[in-house]
Amino acid sequence: MSNGSALFISIISAAAAILSPAAAETYTVYLLAGNDTPLLRSTVQQILPTETPETECRYVEISAECKSREEAEVQAQAMEAGVTHLPSLVIADEQGPYAALPLHNLSAENVQKAHELSTAENREIERDTRSHAAALYLLCAACAHSELTGEQVAELIAESRNLLEHELSNEEHKQFIGLRCLYPLLMLQYTQGYQGAHTPATEAKLLEAIAALEAARDLNKDSRLGRQAHEERERLRMARREARKYE
Repeated sequence: MSNGSALFISIISAAAAILSPAAAETYTVYLLAGNDTPLLRSTVQQILPTETPETECRYVEISAECKSREEAEVQAQAMEAGVTHLPSLVIADEQGPYAALPLHNLSAENVQKAHELSTAENREIERDTRSHAAALYLLCAACAHSELTGEQVAELIAESRNLLEHELSNEEHKQFIGLRCLYPLLMLQYTQGYQGAHTPATEAKLLEAIAALEAARDLNKDSRLGRQAHEERERLRMARREARKYE
């Protein structure tokens, strides 16, 4: 065989590998914890592409509750993949997930058809939107933990500020982050630093928390979150007024 023929065959083989849907794809089934059964696995395996003797598929269980950071991360991972129903099959390539198919109507035909979504024009936009939602979910889940170290609080404050500046954060997102995440985190940081008496550092932290609350309120004073921020600001004002009586 000539070098030219060998090169031609090599190019054709490489092109075939790129064009073959199964070559670079991965499959993941997200399902409710406790539902990973041999029957479910067998059903999924029969539907997956058969270009290889046995197409590999991961099975990831999702807890019905969210009691730990690890459980929240798995749920966020599923959100980022586009999962809206459990169980679902997620198809991904080198660029990440691009299709999430509920198992209740899964078939070889719709798995094959889903391959077309890998070249959808809006794929990147949808991926970024899901990633933004997953990041916000993770932030909320982390803020819900009752015991946070000073370092963890500082990290969550930084993440809150990053999401406030995110290009996909709209007015409602920003009000929610400011009122439900950033303000409580700054107040927690203030509380952790309070040692029985005010100091310039604790006073500065309290003012920082108030500024975050007021910023959330002022984004839209007439919205539900804006009104809640206003009520919280008034409650805080009255509490500080009472506290001054005993200083």
